[in-house]
Amino acid sequence: MKPETALVVLPPDLARRLIGQAVASLPQLQRAMVDGRIVIAGSGTTRYVVQALLGEDPGHTPFTIGWICKGRFSETPPRERGPGPYLIDHSHLSRGWPGELLEQFDAGDIYIKSGNAIDTAGNVGILLGSPTGGAIGSALPIIYARGAELIIPISLQKLIPSVTAAGGKLGQRRLSRATGATLGYMPIMAGFATVVTEVDALRILFQLQATMVASGGSNDCEGAVTLHVEGDAENIGRLLEQTG
Repeated sequence: MKPETALVVLPPDLARRLIGQAVASLPQLQRAMVDGRIVIAGSGTTRYVVQALLGEDPGHTPFTIGWICKGRFSETPPRERGPGPYLIDHSHLSRGWPGELLEQFDAGDIYIKSGNAIDTAGNVGILLGSPTGGAIGSALPIIYARGAELIIPISLQKLIPSVTAAGGKLGQRRLSRATGATLGYMPIMAGFATVVTEVDALRILFQLQATMVASGGSNDCEGAVTLHVEGDAENIGRLLEQTG
């Protein structure tokens, strides 16, 4: 039987929600919830991972420290920030700086962090506002040294031509000027993290094969991702029910 096909627009909020649901359903994350350690760093996308995994909403402004808004690179004022990343240690939930939990990280433990750019090769770029690289700067050596897992939920609205082409161009003390704060850049090369985009989310949640065919839109669809999807008619119907 010939597979069914559809063209689907995913507005930014829906796209991030589906990505969050897909990450929360990953078998390794479900295992680590009970028998391991998890750090969920704040961002507009990992907010939806928290919602799907824990059933609570940390809020956008309190959970997203660095952001791009009104044409500027900026960050949430300290008085408006929440308690920090979500920390899970063998089912025990807390929030705060992840340093102590990271010291205990082992193979199979998971660090969840979104990114600011992704290219067609699967490389991810992370903008750095902290002069010491922030939490991810402290976490990566431990993750890579011990064989823990880095999961990066990221929307294809952040697709750029090449992360490697950006190499060496940024740096807080290298840039002469910026619209807002000057920033550094951390590349995560393909294969060094589990990356979950809208394409991966539709495969995980609906068993559909998706191809990005367009991006952008107006009003609530600014930053939308348009996908061609192929698969079982019932599964396409389930997806279309969520798109409204």
